[in-house]
Amino acid sequence: MSEELKSGWPALGRPALRQRFTQHLHGVDDAIRTDEELTDRAVPASRLVLIAGHAYDLRQEALRSGWRPPSDEAAWTADEWYGLRLLACHELASREPRGPKPALLHPERSSIVGLIRGSRPG
Repeated sequence: MSEELKSGWPALGRPALRQRFTQHLHGVDDAIRTDEELTDRAVPASRLVLIAGHAYDLRQEALRSGWRPPSDEAAWTADEWYGLRLLACHELASREPRGPKPALLHPERSSIVGLIRGSRPG
């Protein structure tokens, strides 16, 4: 998934897209937190597993609806709901122990959110 969405990371340099991405970060974080609080599990699931499950379900829904990732940076818009939501899942997963490596736009940053002041959920 990360390879097919890679053109989205540099696109987040555009303010409208960055703002919408921040909303998706909060939305995914809220969905995961709600799942943690309301779902009784016989075996506890890590936050990383919950994020991965959310991303998997979302991607399956997107593909069934005919969605395809934007082909390049210019194709990303603030209305790119599935792509931004999946980027948010990747970003949140990258913050978890054993999560994927963060998308590095700048070597001195540990994640995209380092570029987006005040957007860290929770």
